Amino acid sequence: MRIFIAILAFGQAVLGVLRALQWFDVGADLFGQGIILLPLIGVIAFAAGALVVSVAMLYVLFAVGIILAKSWAWWLGFIVSAINVFLVVNIVIQSESPSRAGFWLIVPIMITAYLLSPLGRAATTPRREVNF
Repeated sequence: MRIFIAILAFGQAVLGVLRALQWFDVGADLFGQGIILLPLIGVIAFAAGALVVSVAMLYVLFAVGIILAKSWAWWLGFIVSAINVFLVVNIVIQSESPSRAGFWLIVPIMITAYLLSPLGRAATTPRREVNF
């Protein structure tokens, strides 16, 4: 199950990078137009793309941590899932279609459910060796 969750997190990261490339494309288109306002909006689009890439890299870090059974992966999974949910709620408030934005909630909900389960807790709990 740990490998499946890591694959989901990695897939979310790949899709996030592809989404960020769309933001960078929009920013590049706007950056070359106008004098003040459109280039400023282009800079904001670049910043949005950078934020999405940052979240994608956190998903990759979580995937590596969960595969290696690191204890910090448990907290990172919650943090990156919460950030993702916050970003989805933010784009729905900005008049994005809830069904289209809801697609981005599938993986964070699955990761959170896994981390809250006994299996997820055991996967990120460090194992102690017993010496006799």
